Amino acid sequence: MSEGERQNILIVDDRPENLLALEALLEGPAQNIVKATSGNAALGLMLEYDFALVLLDVQMPDMNGFETAELMRGNERTKYVPIIFVTAISKEQKYIFKGYEVGAVDYLFKPLDPDILKSKVNIFLELHRKAAELKGAHEVIESEHKEVEKAYAELKATQAKILQQEKMASIGQLAAGVAHEINNPMGFISSNLGTLGKYVNKLTEFIDTQTGVIESLKSTEASEGLKDKRRKLKLDYILEDIEELIKESIDGAERVKKIVQNLKSFSRIDEAEYKNVDINECIENTLNIVRNELKYKAEIKKDYGKLPPADCYPQQLNQVFMNLLVNAAQAIEKQGEIGIRTWNGDGIINVSISDTGCGIPEDKISRIFEPFFTTKDVGKGTGLGLSITYDIVKKHKGEITVESEAGKGSTFTVKIPVAEGQ
Repeated sequence: MSEGERQNILIVDDRPENLLALEALLEGPAQNIVKATSGNAALGLMLEYDFALVLLDVQMPDMNGFETAELMRGNERTKYVPIIFVTAISKEQKYIFKGYEVGAVDYLFKPLDPDILKSKVNIFLELHRKAAELKGAHEVIESEHKEVEKAYAELKATQAKILQQEKMASIGQLAAGVAHEINNPMGFISSNLGTLGKYVNKLTEFIDTQTGVIESLKSTEASEGLKDKRRKLKLDYILEDIEELIKESIDGAERVKKIVQNLKSFSRIDEAEYKNVDINECIENTLNIVRNELKYKAEIKKDYGKLPPADCYPQQLNQVFMNLLVNAAQAIEKQGEIGIRTWNGDGIINVSISDTGCGIPEDKISRIFEPFFTTKDVGKGTGLGLSITYDIVKKHKGEITVESEAGKGSTFTVKIPVAEGQ
């Protein structure tokens, strides 16, 4: 109750002259006197006002004071409002007991002593005022407690996200370093394999020429001996197979170089700034990094549309796509399908990643972007992946939505604005 706010007092009596007399006795700048001439009228007013006190006559037609008090005590809103019976009824103990039994806090007899009445009323008004102050203080404390809890949760989430981002940055730096270290020897390997292929071609050509010369000398014994040795050493097979071995090795070296390039593109330590990129390329780079996580769980189906460039932080969007792809794979229990679709619409680049996994229960779908919330088993998720994903998308002035059906799968759609001027 705010300072200066008037307290409501309800006076219930079927005789108007009694109402006026009590009003004159109790009225003051701090009190608002409300009058009722029947129990039914009093009950209606009790639901309309917040009363500090009720002065209730006992002898009234239709509904007496005892019945009215019982109904007040039976209502959750009015059950704790103090009731003082004011009556000219006999002072027999049974009536007094009846009054206290139905919930009265006091029992006064007419004619009233004005000083005693005022004293008792003032006590209950003060109690009501203190109760209101306590309630207000409790609400303030509760509100502040909720604010502290909210601030602590936000601080905890921010700290966890910073740690996660630092971890991703460290992984990115490590990936860039590993890529650099692998690139150098892979350059030697690729170059040497190419040179080795040329040398083998020359040796093959020489052996074939040598064989032709020996056969032209018409030396049957030498020719047969050479053929026998060639057959025992499986030279023809070796010469044929060595070309395939070198070709496969060169292909393998090219795959390693491509993986290293994807690793560098994914980490993009040299591209932490806001820049113009092809989203389809970002997805492909990320796919190559997480392919091992996906290949045993799902068949990947891609439907890339023609996209204009987007202004973004490539490393961060790579993390978004990685989180969504890994989540899709983890949602599939045995074998399923992951679909990736991109398209351009109304100046927005759309990327949808769908899976045929277990789906998200309807009662949990509204909470999946909250920090630390996870639908995975204990120990299998931090509950930060989708929260970080959400924050990154919002940072890019984009939007992320999800559609899911338990037992059938989920589809996450990321919307990123196209680059300005496109």
